[in-house]
This record gives sequence, structure tokens and C-alpha cells, in this order.
Amino acid sequence: MSLLLVLPICAFLAALLITPITSSIARRNGWVDQPGLRKVHREPVAYLGGAAVMAAFVLSLVAVPWLPVVRTLDIPLDRQVVAILAGGLMMFAVGLRDDILRMGAMAKLFVQLAAAGLVVLSGVSIDGIWLARPESIGILSFLGDYDMGGTRIDFGVFGVPLTIIWIVGATNALNIIDGLDSLASGLSVIACGAISWIAFQEGHVAAGLMLIALMGSIGGFMPHNLHPARVFLGDAGSLSIGFMLSSSAALVASGASSLSGFTIPLIALGIPILDTTFAMARRFIEGRSMMSADRNHIHHRLIKLGFGQRRAVATLVGTSVAATSAVVLAATMGDTAQLVALAVALLGLCLLFSASGAIRIKESMDAFRQVASSARAVSDEKHAVDELSLAFREATSLEEWWRVVTKAGHILGFSELTMEGQRRDGSPFQLRWEPADVGDAPAGFVTRIEIPVNDRREGSVLVLKAAVSHDSSTATLGRRLALFHPFLSFNGLERLKEGSVRGEETPVSAAPGA
Repeated sequence: MSLLLVLPICAFLAALLITPITSSIARRNGWVDQPGLRKVHREPVAYLGGAAVMAAFVLSLVAVPWLPVVRTLDIPLDRQVVAILAGGLMMFAVGLRDDILRMGAMAKLFVQLAAAGLVVLSGVSIDGIWLARPESIGILSFLGDYDMGGTRIDFGVFGVPLTIIWIVGATNALNIIDGLDSLASGLSVIACGAISWIAFQEGHVAAGLMLIALMGSIGGFMPHNLHPARVFLGDAGSLSIGFMLSSSAALVASGASSLSGFTIPLIALGIPILDTTFAMARRFIEGRSMMSADRNHIHHRLIKLGFGQRRAVATLVGTSVAATSAVVLAATMGDTAQLVALAVALLGLCLLFSASGAIRIKESMDAFRQVASSARAVSDEKHAVDELSLAFREATSLEEWWRVVTKAGHILGFSELTMEGQRRDGSPFQLRWEPADVGDAPAGFVTRIEIPVNDRREGSVLVLKAAVSHDSSTATLGRRLALFHPFLSFNGLERLKEGSVRGEETPVSAAPGA
């Protein structure tokens, strides 16, 4: 009996039997995922599903080839596959520690980078993309019979970092999409099947066998993970599975002689990758940390639309099956078909994200333009304030110093500046500024603050009272204060020459003006 058939079946049965054991261990030790604001389950669910998957996976790889009923294949076990397996075990160890004891995000990222580096050192590197000869077939004959066979897009020195980014990014993408019962496992089964198919086509037999064993073990875990789930993959499962899938995809792509080595893995992992990409874009536009959490992932959006867990998972897995099947079928037709299938599949996935509300194109473009405009404003304001710092060094009197302060206030949208103090002879002085044309003052909210200003006299501090005009965004207010406050801290009155403040005659009120 062929190893291709026995291996996934044995992995399936092993995972089916082992999963209840690991689930029971997790419950007895309190290793459960508690309900939370970001989570959709309402009861504690056991971790260690990933331990069952990996145990069945390793057991099948080690034991099955020795079964007397198995007709073995000629399997060259190359160092790339060994590196992928080693990296997968590293991811499993990191994820298991996080499931049980919790682990910092930066520590997990460091191990992920180390594991990806190990794969790259073994010889896996996506150095370029070959564009083979498109074929005129079937309904695609209208595209013509032209030659692109000698064209290659070389990544050069960027090949290694791109490979590492792909491996780490896709690994975390599968971990992030693991938000509904059987969603990550269902998508992983599809990806295992598709990537193993192209691995066999490209001659990577060991990688293909590894993936079908992984597919079988995930399949055996899935009955326990269907809604309502009795056990979760946890980080131990999602990180290790994601790593082996992304690394295998990189291996296939690194030696691919046609577009299918790129299109099939890309679409097979398309939903997790697009979901993570759109989430990062949202957070960037909203000015939030890339590591921050939200409930706007595609599975969250489908739940909000009333799909329910089973229907949402069926929608996402079904879409992935359709898109992946299209590019696999196109792989048998030539590279022209691959390009068309890739475009159609990506368009279909993006339409799903748009329909669910996980990405709002118009709102996102408006927000992006706002972010770009704000970034330009920040750059312009910082540049102008930096130039005014030079003017402070030339100031020799309180009046000149005040003139520079008011210019900074005008640039940063202040609507009023006042400061009071005493000269050396004890007489008071008062400085006040507001824009010469009130119409020039930015409309919106006004916040009043007091800013300390160092005086020439040791230990003496004056108070600058300011009114800051800004829109409803606290970010605008914070940005302007963040520029103005250190501006005064490094350019206080103590920098003026001796006698230039207390000894000179200064007008009681400085004339308003920009």
C-alpha cells in the first residue's frame, strides 16, 4: 500500500485518539482559554490541541514508513526539510510555553526569527520569480501565444529578508485567524493539500509527504474542534502549523520553475495573509500599535453580520477551497491561466473582505489621505520649529526672545500666549500675543495650559500661559505640545546674555502679531 495513502490516514487516526487525552490533561491543570472581550466563546476551552496534532504528526512520520503494509517511496530527506521540521518544533515549544505560562510578544518574535533564519541557512531563499512560457489553451487562446520564457524577476540581496518576512508573517497570520472554532484548522488542511500538491510537482517529495502527514493530523483534530469546540489548537498548534506551511511554501517557491510555485501557496494562505495585512493597515491608519488587538478581523465581522460560527467558518473555508482549486486547476493549463486565476482569486477574496466590512475601501482611502496629510503637517511644523531654534541663539533681549516664541506659536496654531514677571528693579512686565488676524487662528477646540520657562535667576521659573487651537483629535493637541514644550525647555530665558532680561527696559506689553 502506498505511503501517500497510509501516512495521512494513520496521522488522522492518531490525532483523533490523542486529542481527547491532551484535552483532559489541559483541563486538569487549568490550561484553558478563558472567555474575554475579544473572544467569541463563552465557556473555558482546553488548550493543547496543538500538542495532539504535533504528536500525531511526528508519530506518523517516524512509525508509518516501517509498517509492513507500506510500499515506501524513494525519499531523499534533504536538509531543507530537516530545518523546517526543526523550526516547527521550535514554534511548538514556544507556543506551548505561551499556552501554559504566557510569553512576551518580543520573545516569541525572536524565536520565530531564529527559526526562520535556520530555514534560510539550510538553503531556502525566494531569490526571484520565473515567468515561464504562457500557453494558448481553451478559452484563454484570445490572449495570444507570446514568449515570456526567459523573463525572471530577481530579488537579489532582498531575497533572504523577503523569505524571512514571508515565513514569520504567514506564521503569525495563521495564528491571528485562529478566532473561531475549526477556522484555522480548516484553512490549514486546504493549504496542506494545495502546497503538498505543488511540492510533489516540483520534485520536493519529502516536503510533500511532510505536508500530507500534517494534513492528516489536523484532520484528526478537527472533529474535536468543530463548534462548539472542546479543545483549541492554542499557540502551540497554530504557530507550528503556520511555520511548517509558510516554510514549505518558501521551499517550493525558491526552486519553482513556473508561477504555480508562487500562486498556489499565496492563495492557499490568502485569507489569513489578507486578514493580517488589512488589520495592520487599519491600525496604521488609526494610529494604533501594530500589536494591538481589535474585533474587526474578517471572522469577527461575519459574526457581527449574524452568520454564526458554523456559517462564518463554512463561508471562509468554502471561499478558500474555491480560490485554491481555481489556481490549482489553472496550474495544469499554463502560466497565462495562472495569472488570470491569481487575479480572479485575489479579487474574489478582496470582495469577501469588503462585503464583510473587514476592509472599507472608501473609508480607508479617506483615512489614509488624512494620515498622509497629518504626516506632512508634522514634518512641516517640526522643520519650521527646528529653524526657529537657531533664531533663539541670536536673541539678545527679552523682546527678541518673545518674538521667536510667538512665531513658533503661530506655526503651531496657538491662539494666545501670555507671560508675566518682574525685572531686576522689581517692576512688573507682561507679554501677550495673539494672531494679528483672528481669522487666521485655526478653528475648533481650544485648550489652555501653563508651561514653565526657566529664568536667568537660579531656581526662578516663569509661567507661560497658552491657548492651543486644535481639532477634535487629541493627537493634534499632543503633537503641538510635544513640539512646543521641549522647544521652550531648551531655549529658556537663561540662555540670554547677562543683563538682557532683568536689566533692560522692556515694554509692559508686547505688540500682538504673527
